[in-house]
Amino acid sequence: MASAELEPLPRFVGTDVEQDELLEVISSAASRSFKPVGHSSVVLRMRTVARVTAALRVRSHEIQRGYQYEIAAYRISRLLGLDNVPPAVYRRVSWKEIRARFHEEMLARRGSVQRAVLWDEDGWAPGAAVYWVKGLRSAGLEDKAMWQSWVQDAEIPRGHAALARDLSTMAVFDFLIGNWDRFSGGNLPTDSTRQRAFLRDNDRSFSAPLLARRYEKLLGGLTRTERFSKNVVRHLAALDEPSIRAELARDPSHEADPLLNAAQIADVMDRRATILSYIAALIEERGEDIVLFFP
Repeated sequence: MASAELEPLPRFVGTDVEQDELLEVISSAASRSFKPVGHSSVVLRMRTVARVTAALRVRSHEIQRGYQYEIAAYRISRLLGLDNVPPAVYRRVSWKEIRARFHEEMLARRGSVQRAVLWDEDGWAPGAAVYWVKGLRSAGLEDKAMWQSWVQDAEIPRGHAALARDLSTMAVFDFLIGNWDRFSGGNLPTDSTRQRAFLRDNDRSFSAPLLARRYEKLLGGLTRTERFSKNVVRHLAALDEPSIRAELARDPSHEADPLLNAAQIADVMDRRATILSYIAALIEERGEDIVLFFP
C-alpha cells in the first residue's frame, strides 16, 4: 500500500487553493491587526495584508505546548488525507508587533494578553498560525444524541452524509491524537451550509501519559462508532512512525524544537493499532461494506 504522505492532499473545505499555499500565507504575510478571541488560551485573530486571516495561538504560561500540538494535529491530519482540519504552521510574534496593531475596541485586554504570553527574553514568543475559517456555525453537534445513530446503523438524513462521515472521522482522529477536549464547547462547528464539520482547536492533544479517564472517554467515542470512511481507514493503515516523523519535520519549527517527542509518537502508534484492531473486528463480524460505509 502506498504511503498516505505521497498522495495528493485535498484542498481545504471551502477553498480553491492548496493547503500548502495557505500555510505559506499565514506563516509569512505581514500582520494588519490582532484581536483576542481565546478564553482558555491566548488566541488572537490576526488579519494580514494578504487578506487572509489566521488565529494565532501563542505560547502561554498556562498552556506552554498547546501551539505545538495544534500544528502536530494538523500534520497528522494530512497523513489521513483530511480536508477539514484547519491548516496550522509555526509563526513567531513580538509584543511590539501585537501592541502596535492591537484591535482598537479591545485595548482594555492588551495588558492581560501581555501577561498571559510566555515571552522569550528578546520579547518574542512562538505560536501556531491557524487558518481562519469564515462563516462557522454552531449546529449543536456537542449534543451527541443528535447524530450518534448516524455513525451506527440508522438512516442518515438527506443532505447529511458528508457531515456524518466527518463525525465518524472525528472519533478516529481524536482517539489517534488523544484529543480529550473536543466537546468542551465551540470546538465542533460546521460550515455555513451545515454539511461539513471542522475539527479545530486541537491544542489539548498528545498528553503523555494520557489520563486513564480521558483515554476511556475517547475509547468510548470510538467504540460507539460503527461506520467509518474507507479512505480514512486506508490512510490510517498506511500510517507509520517514519511517515509521522517526516510530516512533523516539514514544519519550520522542527529543527529547533520538535513538535512531538518519541513517547508521544509511540502513543499515537499504539492508539492507531487499537483503532485498526477494533475496525478489523467489526468487519469480521458484519462485513466490509457495512463497516466501511463512507467513501
